[in-house]
Amino acid sequence: NNISLKSFYIRRALRIFPVAYLFILVLIVLNIVFKLNVSVINFLGAGLYLMNFSSFFRKYYSADQTGHFWSLSVEEQFYLIVPFILKKNFKVYLLVILSIIFVLPLFICLQYACPALNKGILYAFTHYLIKFQAIAVGCLFSVLTFKYPIGKNIIKTKVIFNILAISTILYIQYDNFFSVKSVFSSLLISLLVGYIIITNIIPGNDFIFKILNAGFLKTIGILSYSIYIWQQLFTYYNKNLPAFMVTFPLNVVCLIIVSCCSYYLYEKPFLKLKARFSKVKVKQALVTAT
Repeated sequence: NNISLKSFYIRRALRIFPVAYLFILVLIVLNIVFKLNVSVINFLGAGLYLMNFSSFFRKYYSADQTGHFWSLSVEEQFYLIVPFILKKNFKVYLLVILSIIFVLPLFICLQYACPALNKGILYAFTHYLIKFQAIAVGCLFSVLTFKYPIGKNIIKTKVIFNILAISTILYIQYDNFFSVKSVFSSLLISLLVGYIIITNIIPGNDFIFKILNAGFLKTIGILSYSIYIWQQLFTYYNKNLPAFMVTFPLNVVCLIIVSCCSYYLYEKPFLKLKARFSKVKVKQALVTAT
């Protein structure tokens, strides 16, 4: 009953905006120098976090270099809607989350079975909300972990089920939007990932926990957002860019160097500021969970 939306948004802004807008600035320079043909509308779509309306951007404009702002746009729009519901009424918040996760996929199945329901405003509304599915799963697991500590109850069987979860994720693979199959396969993957996370929040001596906390993977985790932001420059081939930037394996080396420089030299000062707007420390949250 003491949620500070102001502090929440400041922390999110300090984490997301600095490197995202640095990327856009660098891309503007590269676009001018190397004539990458990235349109103004794509820069605006990325900067305003509207790239998830991809049918517009991809149909009328090239969006390769800014296409990864699709997921960031979904994230930011989720942040603009759901936290207010949580602060206002927890039960309504939980109902919204559960509806997105479990009810919406069933309704989409009904839409495809009855084409009359699968057009116009109703189509746009359901296909917009379904993009929040994975984040909603994260919200649900957060509630289950911190409000109803389920970690203790499933920790004893976690190793074998972690192995099954990881094997299932690798077998299913991520299916790009949009189809009924992708809705349910993505939901299952999200649920399994959530399960793996909550069963490894509590420190343990099993090999799954040790692997997930290996130094190499922890470093990748720390750099993951930086890697995600910068990878589009190096993983999408553009003949106008220097060959070493877009040709394997030099492009991977470039990505690693740029991501490390971005995080350690540019992002960390902003991340240190986040502590000023945090009332609950990580250790306190983990103690509550255990």
